[in-house]
Amino acid sequence: MNLSIFICLLLSIPVVIYVLVIPLFIDSTQAYYTDVADHSDFDNSLSLLESISELETDYKMGKLSKEDFESLSLEYKRSYLEEKK
Repeated sequence: MNLSIFICLLLSIPVVIYVLVIPLFIDSTQAYYTDVADHSDFDNSLSLLESISELETDYKMGKLSKEDFESLSLEYKRSYLEEKK
């Protein structure tokens, strides 16, 4: 009986350390937040796709002429393809 209690005690020590001691050394914000994305994570191609979508919406609403829509759309699409290379 004493051996089983001793084994349980030995096995519970790492759990106690993990639950009680380690959180004292972790930054409080690190437990709740992931790292903020740096500037390299920004994908310019997504911005270009959103611009193309907005152009289509503006054209359908009559805010842009057909010539303006086609030229701007072509410019954004070229930039998108260059970005994806």
